[in-house]
Amino acid sequence: MSWITTIWSMAAGASLTFACIHLIAWLRERDAWANLFFSISAIAAAVLAMQESAVMRSQTPADFSETLRWMHLSVATLLIAIVWFIYFHLKTGRLWLAWLITSLRLLILIANFFLYPNATFQEIHALREVFFLGETLSAPVGEVNPWRYLIHLTTILLLIYVLDAAYGSWKLGRARSALVLSASILMATILGAIFSGLMVRGILPGPFIALIYLIIVLAMAFELSADLLRSNRLAGELQKSEERMRLAARAADLGFWEWDVIRDKVWVSEVGKERTRISGSQRAGFERYLELVHPDDRESLRQAVNQSVKRNEEFQSEFRITGADGGHRWVTALGQVEPGEQGQPSRLRGVSMDISARKQVEVELQKNRNGLALAQRVSAMGQLSSALTHELNQPLGAILRNAEAGELFLQHDPPNLVELQEILSDIKQDDQRAAAVIDRMRSLLKHGEVQFESIAPQQLIEQVTALLNVEIQARNVKLRTITPHGLPKVRGDRIHLQQVLLNLLLNSLEALDATPIGARQIEISAKGREDGWVELAVRDTGTGIDTDRLLQLFEPFLTTKTQGTGLGLAISRTIVEAHGGRIYAENNPDGGACIRIELPGAREQGTK
Repeated sequence: MSWITTIWSMAAGASLTFACIHLIAWLRERDAWANLFFSISAIAAAVLAMQESAVMRSQTPADFSETLRWMHLSVATLLIAIVWFIYFHLKTGRLWLAWLITSLRLLILIANFFLYPNATFQEIHALREVFFLGETLSAPVGEVNPWRYLIHLTTILLLIYVLDAAYGSWKLGRARSALVLSASILMATILGAIFSGLMVRGILPGPFIALIYLIIVLAMAFELSADLLRSNRLAGELQKSEERMRLAARAADLGFWEWDVIRDKVWVSEVGKERTRISGSQRAGFERYLELVHPDDRESLRQAVNQSVKRNEEFQSEFRITGADGGHRWVTALGQVEPGEQGQPSRLRGVSMDISARKQVEVELQKNRNGLALAQRVSAMGQLSSALTHELNQPLGAILRNAEAGELFLQHDPPNLVELQEILSDIKQDDQRAAAVIDRMRSLLKHGEVQFESIAPQQLIEQVTALLNVEIQARNVKLRTITPHGLPKVRGDRIHLQQVLLNLLLNSLEALDATPIGARQIEISAKGREDGWVELAVRDTGTGIDTDRLLQLFEPFLTTKTQGTGLGLAISRTIVEAHGGRIYAENNPDGGACIRIELPGAREQGTK
């Protein structure tokens, strides 16, 4: 066997071996585009080696020209594959320059097949014998094709592209990769241009591109092999880290999960599988997992996930899920979107935790809070007992007097029906007045579940002031309310918010006992803010609050009353914070105190 056959066959075999290895790597990981383009370049180099071996043994100018034409296809494939290998491996090449080189090379390829015998020679007149490596080979003698200058331009652009990508990679701290690839490509490109020029002048039997570009193939294979070795090492370290994380996750009862957005495939760790009825052999998509979620929480979870993926923001949600035992468990999930190479959402991964025990504690705690709040409302009703008795006695006394008068009118012959009609109308109005007082008392004393609804601040103020109207008059207090039109609504439990205002008004009334009668004033105001929140304020002209008590005013069991429990303001703070707001106190510059309540508007709460 000749040296030509041996060397060029070994080059083709080496290229094909590397191509197969990295093609398998790409088939296993379809996102590894660098492996794919390396495989394409290596296959092109192997085909080119066989074509060069054939072209050097051509017997006629026509054979040489035809083989050289098909060599341009292999060279173009090799060159384009190298350009995109650099782009995906170094991730620093300029995309527009890569497309420009690709387009120019395709243009040359079109001219090579449709306009001329080949893109190197416009015509080959004869072949001359050249003795090389112990064999007599054929070298071309002919007229050079003008398209060869465009080939030179493509080579120059390739050098610029490689240097620019290597410089960008160097700045990113990948100096070794930049040096190995840029040096090999530059060396091979320069040698290729020299040998190609010698072939055109009839000095060499071929351009020897297969051998020259074997340098690039070996450099690319070295880089990818180094990546594979590094990946194997990292995989081993990752496996150890995963084992440690798995133990920690099981100890903390944490479940890891991941959703491949593109392939719609959900993966969960062992802890997560134990909570569901999905076995490890089942392929589960997002909708399959939604079937395990409680129907009442399913749509909110879907919206939270879609919003997180669409806006590329953190995902957080609490929902109930059907467990392996058929029961429902509360789960809290926290995740983050991971973008793909093109910036589009690729994966959503995070952790989940079973919070059923915490939810149960919260339910019990809420029951205790409701009971304590009810007890405080009952206490407030006790303070208002005399005023409420007076407010009920008035309509009841009027009803009794009207009933007695009606009885007397019925004794007349004939009865005065007009007077009787007026008496019945008065009885009806007094009855409605008494019923309204009782309804207000019953609503405040009602012990039920917290029910959130959209409430107008004006209604809250009107309902509470109506309940305290007699007490306010009895204490000779001037009440002023400021509720401008167009106030946004707040979302909350009507009874609990009424209780907060009731507590604040009762405290203000007691604070005015030491104030002269003419100076006793209370102002209740509400205003909307630009951020969508609503602010309620209760001001009085009383003695104010001691400075050292301002910061501790809402602490439990802190009171200045001789018979107070110290729970009214503490309960008020708990209620306001449960509505997502805040409450604080301050002294007025001209005397007295002011308690401010800040609540998010109903629209803002609805978007959370």
